[in-house]
Amino acid sequence: MEQSVQFTDIEVTKRKFKKELENFLRLENDWRLKGVFLIKDSFPLLEFLFTAPKLTPPSVVYCIRIDFCNYDIEAPSIRFIHPYTGAELTRQEININFWQMNLPANYQSGMPVVPLDLLQGRPQDIPFICIRGVREYHNHPAHTGDSWLMYRGRGEGTLGYILDQLYNFSIEQLQSYGVDLQVNIKYNQVPKVSISQ
Repeated sequence: MEQSVQFTDIEVTKRKFKKELENFLRLENDWRLKGVFLIKDSFPLLEFLFTAPKLTPPSVVYCIRIDFCNYDIEAPSIRFIHPYTGAELTRQEININFWQMNLPANYQSGMPVVPLDLLQGRPQDIPFICIRGVREYHNHPAHTGDSWLMYRGRGEGTLGYILDQLYNFSIEQLQSYGVDLQVNIKYNQVPKVSISQ
């Protein structure tokens, strides 16, 4: 993760971080039932493991690191990480989509609707989750007219909001395991035996 530079009063950021963490801890058992676990708490970072409790057997689906540096002058930053090593993952290393279905205002039954994957980035890039209240969303050139300061204090960048969005657009939507098979076709050859004379 690119190291953030703390430019705001660190004591103010620590108080706001502590409040976000306390709000999560009050609901920790509810989050556990949804399969969301806090696995690391070290200011300004929190790490969460998202699991799939509906599946049998339950499994680890993904892990994130949230950076609250300069919160809430800046929105929190989110990175997807390997749950064991903590290394940041590229888009191709994350085996889940964050599907959002937006129906147009003039939607009529039977019209095709294309889901949007909120996890953005080319396969080899470090992806970002494209939701308001996340630093990477507000810093992206496509969102220059959607400043974080328009949402600051409204709830979008709170820890609870971020966890809700991640859960609702991924874990909540899981129904079962899927299997991708790759078939390789080979020629089965038997060497022809010839007898030398």
